[in-house]
Amino acid sequence: MACEFSVLFPGQLRTAIAAGCTALDEVERLEAKLSVYRADSVISAVNPHAYESPVRVDEEVFQLLIMAERLSRASGGAFDIAVGALIRAWGFYRGPRRMPSPTELREARARSGMGYVELDRAKRTVRFRRPGVELNLGAIGKGYALDRALARICARCVLIEGGQSSVRAIGAPPEEPRGWKVAIGDPRAPQRTVATVWLKDRALGTSAATHQWFGQDGSRFGHVLDPRTGWPADRLASASALGPSAAEADALSTAFFILGLEPTRTFCRAHPEITAVLVTHSGDVIVAGHGDQVEVQT
Repeated sequence: MACEFSVLFPGQLRTAIAAGCTALDEVERLEAKLSVYRADSVISAVNPHAYESPVRVDEEVFQLLIMAERLSRASGGAFDIAVGALIRAWGFYRGPRRMPSPTELREARARSGMGYVELDRAKRTVRFRRPGVELNLGAIGKGYALDRALARICARCVLIEGGQSSVRAIGAPPEEPRGWKVAIGDPRAPQRTVATVWLKDRALGTSAATHQWFGQDGSRFGHVLDPRTGWPADRLASASALGPSAAEADALSTAFFILGLEPTRTFCRAHPEITAVLVTHSGDVIVAGHGDQVEVQT
């Protein structure tokens, strides 16, 4: 996850410090379990061995993988955690960031995709159908950590955020019954707010290539890769998803950023529990789904 997390409570809560520490301890526990940057994590143990033989994982990790598989199917493969080979090819794992050669890209695509991942529900194992497949939970792990952190503290009114791109709120502050007020920034000028969202028992995830990108041959390439093509997505300037859990919001914001405007609208019509806030490259802000929690700045 490699980002800063914070927990906010109403000012009068006496147990805020203890509850906040408990929540952040849970985030750290999951960072150690899910991150590909930790050599001793569960995912780091799965990746090098799951082609040779099925790897058994604990129930918590397995259920997260099941969720990721479901969201991958629902998004038509736009969200996919089996993209480690592509992330490496573009240098977004440990660098250097660069455009891969056509051969490198073709080989990385041949080792990417949930279609090469077999999850055995009876045995709780993970197996890869092709060598070189790698899981990377970067597009869902942060949101999942927020969900589990809140489950640990059972607070009636709290907001937790990670990396300024994933937020989940429970309840509403006394001064704002609509919910916690959260701003969505303009990806072209992050200090400017393009929309305000009131979160109450909901989560918000945002995807953009504002910070992680590189330039080469006069072009700009962001870190959000389309698993279906192998190339950085560029249909939108940013995509935000509101959903019942932070894990879902995280994953779907990535999917929406890759899918673009019309497919996202279609998705939200089919899933009324999900709302999308999309920012185009020209600066237009489009709300797909139920927008009663969203106020677009004019």
